[in-house]
Amino acid sequence: MSDLYTLGAFLAAIVVLVLLIARFKVHPVATLFIVVVTLSLVLGIGGEGTIELVTTGFGSTLANVGLLIIFGCVLGKMLELSGAALKITETALRMFAEKRVPWAIALASVVLGIPLIADTAVVMLIPIVSALAYRTGISMMKLGPILYIGAYVMTSVVPPGPGPLASASLLDVSMGEAILYGLVVGLPGVFAATLYLSRIKTYVAPKPEFVEHLVSGSETVPGGTGTGAAGPGTGSAGTGSAADGAPGVGLFGSLVPILAPILLIVIAALAAPVLPEGSPVTSVILFVGEPTIALFLACLLALPLFRGRWHDKATLNDLFESGLRIAAMPMALTGVGGALATVIRDTGVAENIAAGIENAGLSPIIIPFLVAAAVCTITGSNILGVMTSAAIMQPLLPELDLAPLAVYLACATGAQIMKHANSSGFWVTTTLSNMTVGQGIRSIGVASAISGVTGFAVLYAMTTLGVI
Repeated sequence: MSDLYTLGAFLAAIVVLVLLIARFKVHPVATLFIVVVTLSLVLGIGGEGTIELVTTGFGSTLANVGLLIIFGCVLGKMLELSGAALKITETALRMFAEKRVPWAIALASVVLGIPLIADTAVVMLIPIVSALAYRTGISMMKLGPILYIGAYVMTSVVPPGPGPLASASLLDVSMGEAILYGLVVGLPGVFAATLYLSRIKTYVAPKPEFVEHLVSGSETVPGGTGTGAAGPGTGSAGTGSAADGAPGVGLFGSLVPILAPILLIVIAALAAPVLPEGSPVTSVILFVGEPTIALFLACLLALPLFRGRWHDKATLNDLFESGLRIAAMPMALTGVGGALATVIRDTGVAENIAAGIENAGLSPIIIPFLVAAAVCTITGSNILGVMTSAAIMQPLLPELDLAPLAVYLACATGAQIMKHANSSGFWVTTTLSNMTVGQGIRSIGVASAISGVTGFAVLYAMTTLGVI
């Protein structure tokens, strides 16, 4: 089988993958499975070999990351339903002067984007942001996209977001490094995108249903008490008990479940090389800092947020099942993505791609960035972008002599580019912010491209200087 045939089959598989998802709206999990099986058969693996490769790749990947995705999704649901997300947002708004409201929203969005999917953060908090827009006269074309972009970037670059979790697992990047360096490339991206959005001149008023209580004077405005617009938001989001829980939730208790697992994972990563091997202290630190244990402990730490309801069936059982439903699709995508990586590694595709990149004279670090950007832009999914790019690049690491961490960050920054009309997050933010499609592309689309390019520029500088 010629090298040209092998490379051509792989490129055709990627084209089919994108067409099935973007043009024919086939579910990504089914699409990935079809592509993986077909590619393996076309490359001569045979029926039995194909089944073995797919099941091995699927199983080994989920063994590494399955529980992480589950506990991450459960934690996000707990913070949403307990009112912790609202508390963090209200506190951030009180920390900034009125003219700095966009930056307060960006800060809250960044914090909430670590455990929450960006779409969820927008649906929950858009009533508060709309009320602020009404009071301050700031355009929703600024505030709505800023609310989205901070959470979107964090979901793309920092675990326990499902995309970063899967990508880090596929590339064998430690969670401590993924978190630390994800913040290093993610925060400048959020800053640059927020700076762009805050300078938009077009005025867009908030949706009337989010501010009619302010017009009639029947409710207080968030920023004074911080709870005035919580009602419509929780109703729209379907969060039910969030509004009931918000008044009794403290800031410290709200932040602990978010920050504790990050600190435990990072401490374990930093302490492991310097602590005496085999000592009781070392064993404890490494145990609680293991990502799966750290995220499960974070779920336990979130239970006090529900106060007297923490031991109810709705909290201990129903809420966990809600998290499992959210985790189902990322887990399936991750497993099939692992199968794709196995096929690429075991069929000789990796060597052909590496040779093509070398002959083209391209910098290898640009490839995962471009692949992730293409998948995200065409399919509308940053999760699919980061995971697909990681699955393609994982077998190429030895051939291209790239550090797994650098590839992880390239996938994560590329997968931010760019949000437009084929993305659920784009439609949620555009619709609830009262924007037209054109205004959404000018704000959300451009801002997501700016965040991704800025993050990649930081990464490229770090690789050039030898930091990574």
